[in-house]
Amino acid sequence: MDQSIVAPVIYDTDQHQTTNRGVILSSEVTQELKRFLSGFNASVGVERVPYYRIDAYFDEESLSILEINASFVDGWGTALNLARASGIPVDPRALIFPERFASKSSVYLPELELFLGEMAALGVNGHRVCEWNSNDSDPIYVYGRIGSKDQPHVLPYDGLRLDNKLNLGLFNRMWKSDLVKTPQHYIGRFDSWEAIPREVVLKFCDKGSAECERARQSVMFNKPSGKAPFIKRCYNAETLIAQDIVLPTKQGKNNCQLIIFAIGDEPITGYVQYSWSKIINDNSTHGPLRLS
Repeated sequence: MDQSIVAPVIYDTDQHQTTNRGVILSSEVTQELKRFLSGFNASVGVERVPYYRIDAYFDEESLSILEINASFVDGWGTALNLARASGIPVDPRALIFPERFASKSSVYLPELELFLGEMAALGVNGHRVCEWNSNDSDPIYVYGRIGSKDQPHVLPYDGLRLDNKLNLGLFNRMWKSDLVKTPQHYIGRFDSWEAIPREVVLKFCDKGSAECERARQSVMFNKPSGKAPFIKRCYNAETLIAQDIVLPTKQGKNNCQLIIFAIGDEPITGYVQYSWSKIINDNSTHGPLRLS
């Protein structure tokens, strides 16, 4: 990895922590991920081409899709920057974006500006960062939780609906594959609260919901041992789902997670996160990802 190419900052003024230890996905897994996305898009009824940020664990043979984020889809700049620094090819024809970009928060501007610079390095020019104005009607890609149907010019389009974690849970019931997997999901209409095992991950379906704000966290580990009336009520109302716990691959003492970016059915680029934390965020160390 050419360290002179690696961006020193991607969030606010924090130093960007990187490693040249990366992950290569086989062509078989990448092709199966395309098939997975095609099926997922059909199941949720996409009306326009969606943009996805996918959280996945992996082992030597397969992927486990933990979450599909469709509203706040940031990190493109980091992925493309690490790919270029590591000599990983990315097809510039796959990078279909509008001319204008904006960020709902200034802390994401370094990464957004990096994204436009990396597209320019691939020969994809003519993009610019603008002030975010929700009343404007020209197409614009926004870094931030966004994407309602009453703003058809804003990308990711329909992101809030597609981001709902119930979507993956329902698709889990019809998807079968040895190469690209999803954890077992528990959903109120199919599984009683009592039937959920104790060791699960509980996720609020809408990260911006009142229920999630009340809980002050979008993800919780393990089913509460007491009556937990609020959590049980959320589960029965399907504002909260449960997933079986999937163990991450380890690199030393660090947990490893993949972030994969896709447009429509096409996985395009991504990066690896290394962190000691159980919940891996972007304040982790980043490494390159190659999609074969």
